[in-house]
Amino acid sequence: MFNWGSHREYNSKRKLHIATYKDSVRRILQICSAVISLVTIVCIICYHGMYISLEAKNIIRIIIHGSLCFYVVKYFVLLFYSLHRRDYLKKSWFEGVIIFLLIAQFLSVHIFHLSLDLFESENFENYYLLFIQFYFLIIVLIEFTKANGFLGKFNLSPPLLMVASFFILIAFGTLLLCMPRMTVNGISFVDALFTATSASCITGLTVVSTGTCFTVKGQVVIMILIQLGGISILSFATFFTTFLSKSFVGLRYQYMLRDMLDTNQLSESVALLRSIVLTTAIIEFSGVALLYTYWNTTGFFTTNSENLFYSLFYTISAFNNGGFVLMDKSLLDLGVSNSYFPQTIIAVLVFLGGIGFLTIRDFFSARRIRERKKHQWKGLMPQTRIILTTTFAIILICTLIFFLIEKDHALSGQKSFFDKIFTSFFQIITCRTSGFMVLDVNTMALPTMIMITLIIFIGGSPGSTAGGVKTTTLFVLIKSVLATIQGKKNIEYKHRTIHFSLVDRAYSIILMSLAFILISCFLITLVQPDVSLNHAIFETTSAFTTCGLSSGAPADWCNAAKIILVINMYIGRIGTLTLAFALTKHRKESQHTYPNLYLMVG
Repeated sequence: MFNWGSHREYNSKRKLHIATYKDSVRRILQICSAVISLVTIVCIICYHGMYISLEAKNIIRIIIHGSLCFYVVKYFVLLFYSLHRRDYLKKSWFEGVIIFLLIAQFLSVHIFHLSLDLFESENFENYYLLFIQFYFLIIVLIEFTKANGFLGKFNLSPPLLMVASFFILIAFGTLLLCMPRMTVNGISFVDALFTATSASCITGLTVVSTGTCFTVKGQVVIMILIQLGGISILSFATFFTTFLSKSFVGLRYQYMLRDMLDTNQLSESVALLRSIVLTTAIIEFSGVALLYTYWNTTGFFTTNSENLFYSLFYTISAFNNGGFVLMDKSLLDLGVSNSYFPQTIIAVLVFLGGIGFLTIRDFFSARRIRERKKHQWKGLMPQTRIILTTTFAIILICTLIFFLIEKDHALSGQKSFFDKIFTSFFQIITCRTSGFMVLDVNTMALPTMIMITLIIFIGGSPGSTAGGVKTTTLFVLIKSVLATIQGKKNIEYKHRTIHFSLVDRAYSIILMSLAFILISCFLITLVQPDVSLNHAIFETTSAFTTCGLSSGAPADWCNAAKIILVINMYIGRIGTLTLAFALTKHRKESQHTYPNLYLMVG
């Protein structure tokens, strides 16, 4: 017979025990988690990045399995020490799913010896270990989301937090690329730093061949850096914080996301962030599927795994406007230059990545489309119209100019009139922000190079993976000039007034960017005296605007010149204004005003 009195007494003792020791248990588990995670991550890095003995590999396997066992135990211990277990299970549902899958996989492999005969015994061990490492990294990521308040203790401003996040990403990427198994014959620290910066800042400039210098592991690291740099490591971390732990993002992070994503409302930033991750996944999955299908029909690759890897790499590089390629001649050696289908796929990926996530959501969102059909007066947002109008104007005008200049030069190898027009169209779309080429840059005429320098300086649109001063900045600048010429006091667009604070911001971005590029050109010509002026301007502009279009000259430059380009890529990615806000302390504006000062200008 069940004794209800003993049961109530046990529950009361259990609750008293939990209330007394739960904080201490959680604190101890947090410290253990930090130590175990750090040790295991170092072991995983050494396992993939260094040549180690079989005994060391076995020790690393034991450490990885032990760390996962710790997290399983930790999950159930925290469940036991939770006064509201249902709430705990709801909040940690994703972690619970991972733990369940981990236990199920362990039982199927080690208890029931189920390998499903998918791989050979040796390959199965390797793939199984990769799955185990993948589980561990997900669990560590979940642990990171739970400790998202740790950064708040440092009281970092949103611009400074963004500057620091890219610095950490570049430093970690450099460390990984310097490891022996990431390259074929080794790499210098400066070249590893240059490559990691170029990938993290989604630039695409290289001083070594990505396809021949780096192993598959190194190329995977570069691909991950491109992806994290494209959507921003902070956006990635914040997405998992809100999605996995369902926690509320503080005002500091909402302000950071608002500035980073160029939104006006704080409440919109988190919803937009989730939309960005989902949109990125859909577009990149579609790009991989289409490129894989194309290369599978052409028989360019001998194995399906190689085809899949190239499709994934080029899709991520294209959509994130990274411009990294696995062939020395960009897209010339992949059967892309003479085929419309893959060029169209890559051009669409580059275009979508360059117009910005806000524009994509406003134009393609099912809810926005239904609203526009239901309410005829409700059209696209003004920013979407400006971005699309400016982008298409630049593409069409520059395509025509490119064709007229290069029809007897770089385009002379194209057979028909349509081939020349299509290649010009593709080249203008890709060279604006991504740096993909189906033509040799060194065969282009000087006027073409000047035009390309101008359009890569403009770059893509705000809230996108593209660099440059942005199309909206150019639009505001043009409207300001026209208003000044016409003697207007206000700058107007579609019955709206553009505030002068935006005009000041646009002029500041243009002037600071031009000043930084000119100073960089001066320094490069100082440390690399044999460089020509057009190469110095072209390469520094490409680096600062994170375009990645290159003549190949930086590969032979000295380390000092390469470091200057590294700084260009870093500042170009985070933005001149963001850097200025991060390094300066804002002062409260005084209420009094001084008398007006009149100067002769012009």
